[in-house]
Amino acid sequence: MTVAAGMLTLTATPASAYDVRYERNTSWAYTDSHRPTKITIDPAGDVPVGSWTDDRGRAHTARAYFTFDISRYRGAAIESATFSAKETSVVDCTKRPGVELWRTAPYTDRSSWEKPPADRAKLSTATLPDIAGCPAPYVEWNAAEGLRQALAEGASTLTLALRLPAGVDSDPTLGRRYASAVGISIDYNYTPGVPTELQTSGKPCTTAEPYQFQRSDDLALSAVLHDRDRNDTGGTDMLTATFALWPVDEPTARLERTGNGRDGERASGLFYRDTLTHDRVYAWQVRAADSRATGEWSGLCYFRTDFQGPSVAPVVSSTDFPVEGWHPALPGQFTFDAGSATDVVSFRYQLNSTGEQTVAADRNGGSATVTLTPGTGPNSLTVWSVDAAGNRSPEARYEFLASDVAPVITGSLTEIGAPATFSVQPGMGGVIRYRFQLDGDPEQTVEAAADGSAALTVTPTRGGNRTLSVTSVTADGVTATAVRTFRLTTAPKISATVYEQGATSGGQGVPGVFTFAPRQPDVVSYRYRFGTVTSTVAAAADGTASVTWTPTKAGFTSLTVWSVDRNGVQSESASFVFFVRDLLPVIQGMLYDPSYPAGGPGQAGDFLISSEVPDTTEFRYRFDDGPEQGVGADINGSAIVTWTPEQSGTHTLTVRSLFADGTASQERTYTFLVAEAPAA
Repeated sequence: MTVAAGMLTLTATPASAYDVRYERNTSWAYTDSHRPTKITIDPAGDVPVGSWTDDRGRAHTARAYFTFDISRYRGAAIESATFSAKETSVVDCTKRPGVELWRTAPYTDRSSWEKPPADRAKLSTATLPDIAGCPAPYVEWNAAEGLRQALAEGASTLTLALRLPAGVDSDPTLGRRYASAVGISIDYNYTPGVPTELQTSGKPCTTAEPYQFQRSDDLALSAVLHDRDRNDTGGTDMLTATFALWPVDEPTARLERTGNGRDGERASGLFYRDTLTHDRVYAWQVRAADSRATGEWSGLCYFRTDFQGPSVAPVVSSTDFPVEGWHPALPGQFTFDAGSATDVVSFRYQLNSTGEQTVAADRNGGSATVTLTPGTGPNSLTVWSVDAAGNRSPEARYEFLASDVAPVITGSLTEIGAPATFSVQPGMGGVIRYRFQLDGDPEQTVEAAADGSAALTVTPTRGGNRTLSVTSVTADGVTATAVRTFRLTTAPKISATVYEQGATSGGQGVPGVFTFAPRQPDVVSYRYRFGTVTSTVAAAADGTASVTWTPTKAGFTSLTVWSVDRNGVQSESASFVFFVRDLLPVIQGMLYDPSYPAGGPGQAGDFLISSEVPDTTEFRYRFDDGPEQGVGADINGSAIVTWTPEQSGTHTLTVRSLFADGTASQERTYTFLVAEAPAA
């Protein structure tokens, strides 16, 4: 059940959406007794019903006809159909005649008042109450039976006629007109189709012997559902699928389970393991229903239950990997034998923690051989026999030891673009050559020396995580592979004059030259950042660049650099951290501090003066605007001066350093606070 073209949506139940389609007329016409041999089809304006007298005094009596396309409703059950029209004019609002709705044969251009479309059935009469308004904006007739009859006859169109009852249709006081656009609100529903693509526990169902097996597990039955109902937005009904299951030898022991889905979806019904019996043939089928109709049952599917797996574990053996001793970790064969279990059709196996795999037995109750490559060290192979239903036997576990035969690689990748030579030693005898490859690059080959060793050279062309794989090859074609992983940074290299990484050097106003060298190819520029200020410099033809930087303050400084290639690809970042030497003297008040008043007039205070510059010989200083004095620096470049304030308030100590070469630093001023009186 569904709608389209418009209009009314009723309350939904969990099983189905109640939608009503508003079907508009595709054509309209009327016949007039004044023109008895003519029909007017699809005229502009309103459609007359009943009688009237024109301005020349001529009498008219008319009947209106409306045509609807009903092809979409073939095969649907019609729940209801309400024809509705709008009155546009009424001769006498005090009179409310019953207006009849008829189903007729289709009209043609040869229809007329004298030869009207044949009447098929009178459907309903609408008599409006006084409260309906005049003209009435909405008048309804029940058209359900007419629609059902037309569909039953296989018609693609439905023609409905409005007329006044015989005997009163000639009364001009009862005439009225209707809008030419009318409609039918149709509530309809398609019966869900027969489900298809039936599956028994995920496998296509069998309908004839030999039936498929159901192992000792819950049973999942499923099928794809079908339903033609669609609403305007493409929405579909929610369908309920009923799955019926019974033993073939006991049809009365029927069980049903339900699942849900929409058109084109797969619905499932679950039957728990304890509802089934071992070694029994079952039949099942499915049908779909919406909230109004139930579809037909599907055909029958059959299966046989088998809940008992092979009784004994398989026997596992290998001449390549006996359980005693160590054996080269090369591909080797393992044989699985069903032993006394005659119902075995395949084997499931798992080596160490790898995923399970399956191999078919050469015959029922037979054996199978697989080739596996073990890991280095202890290995565990787990094997199960499997019957036709998928039931497993007890597991067999085969433990063995495998020694590493991969070649030994010595060497390292250091720089992008820098050739690196590796020495390779064989992990097994008889090696005559090596194949090697740096990930993404072409594979190369090098011949081995008489002792199986070799040297190989690779040149990385890009950075990041790089993997070198080396495969040794014997004269018999036996191979073993070793892998080494390296991390190659693309961050540029940084060097500098004056300033040393991690050390204190230079000073305020002392320029340093910082040089950037690339670690990635085709570098055209560098982004660099001193502290929080980022800049860019173009690279020279060789990919390097230099910048001169002059610090304005002392202390910790960080430089971060990125290279950028011609494609705009930015490298990883490189960092250069250093400390700018303070060229000015450092002053520290032992009593008097810049942050809070201390001491007082007449109370002496010491001041520690120091310098980070080697060969500092003397400090020249003055308090406030007093005369400049001097004090020698000790071997640590430090000195202490004592001063006694005469007044409270703010005071200053200004100092400059003198060096052994006769030069002097700039001045630094230390501002401090003196309390009004010494503390008691």
